[in-house]
Amino acid sequence: MSVSGAGGPTTGLDFGGNDSTTGTVRFRFTNPPAMYPATYIWRVLPRRQAGYYTAFFWGNDGTFFWDNGNPNSYYGAHPYPQPAPNGSDHKWEISVNGRDVLSPEFVEYGRWHTQALRVWSDGNGKHHEYYWDWPNMSRMIRQTEDVSYANVRPTNAALTFGDAPWAPSTEIMNGIMRGIQVYSTLLSPSEIGAEINNPRSTSPGSSNIWYLNLNPTPTDISDKSGAGNNPEWVGAERAQLWTGP
Repeated sequence: MSVSGAGGPTTGLDFGGNDSTTGTVRFRFTNPPAMYPATYIWRVLPRRQAGYYTAFFWGNDGTFFWDNGNPNSYYGAHPYPQPAPNGSDHKWEISVNGRDVLSPEFVEYGRWHTQALRVWSDGNGKHHEYYWDWPNMSRMIRQTEDVSYANVRPTNAALTFGDAPWAPSTEIMNGIMRGIQVYSTLLSPSEIGAEINNPRSTSPGSSNIWYLNLNPTPTDISDKSGAGNNPEWVGAERAQLWTGP
């Protein structure tokens, strides 16, 4: 797998999964971009484990039921157990508004996937499109929620990678993540393809890139986009360093 514009060694964050700790292994942005519109691009190599995974969530950094006992204003995209909650087979899912919207296909473990999530809001609702095996455009799932969804900001809004903030140690990614790109706008599929090949190569991508780190390491998850949106690790535990060939 190659990522244009990476420069230097190819590195990533190796998350050990749910059995690796009773704590949490995650990093977060406590100043997240607006929930809608946004575009997320990342590369992930999943390994098999029983139960849940987290690639990332936009949502509350705390209890899931923060809105008068109900979940609200969150989304995420990652593997989902088959059967839930403890199955060791998985499908790709959009997690939103209490729903788990699944791919027809099962997750293929042990290989790289380039993925993208597009989210936006209009008069017809809140829209979510998850491309889970880019550039295969047929490997996409979508979900539209009512316009009434996600109109209240969470108590402690955060963008979190690696584990679910409302269920620490039970939804940790088991696999490697790298090539993370976040944009505070809706990119078209063609613009996503161009940004995957060369970050900031499109006008909307260059103008709206919010976070970039193609080769994160446990000691350097800082923003390389120039926007200054630096995340922080939660607690003392870290993902391990992965170095590519």
